[in-house]
Amino acid sequence: MAKDKEEKNTDQKVSSKKEQTNSESVKDNSSKKAKDKEVSPEDKKIKELETKVDELSDKYLRSEAEMQNMQTRFKREKASMLKYDGQKLASSILPVIDNLQRAVEVEVNDDGGKQLKKGVEMVISHFNKALGENDIESINPLNEKFDPNLCQAVQTETADEEHPADTVVKVLQKGYKLSDRVIRPAMVVVAQ
Repeated sequence: MAKDKEEKNTDQKVSSKKEQTNSESVKDNSSKKAKDKEVSPEDKKIKELETKVDELSDKYLRSEAEMQNMQTRFKREKASMLKYDGQKLASSILPVIDNLQRAVEVEVNDDGGKQLKKGVEMVISHFNKALGENDIESINPLNEKFDPNLCQAVQTETADEEHPADTVVKVLQKGYKLSDRVIRPAMVVVAQ
């Protein structure tokens, strides 16, 4: 029994020492955590600088991407301007060509009129050559299916065997296009 009491006392001493050690280690851990929570001013400064570097890096990358997008957009706009460069000039010249073609259609009987008509035909051929060199071509939809993207129907006629429905019967005014863009639609008469 005396042995049992000694063992109990020894066990109690050991367990109290363990508890004391545990409480000291908890205190040490909590003081370490407190020290960890207490960030030194230098660490704060480093964190602030790292955050600032990240923000500036992000701004730089965004600016760089925006610059590349602007360059791409400018190249595309420049190519478009070059492609459709002659559109305004062509639009101004087309009525002149129309009037010259009407002059050629007039019947002449005397030699002076025939020579004048020949001169006007030469001018028209030069105009057509200049237009062709600048990718401007006429739209000739006669006897073809009516296309509202290329033609403007100003009149209709009754369909017959020669001209089925939705076919261009007559071209009243030529249309023109520059590359793939219509400058002026052809004015046509469509069979219905």
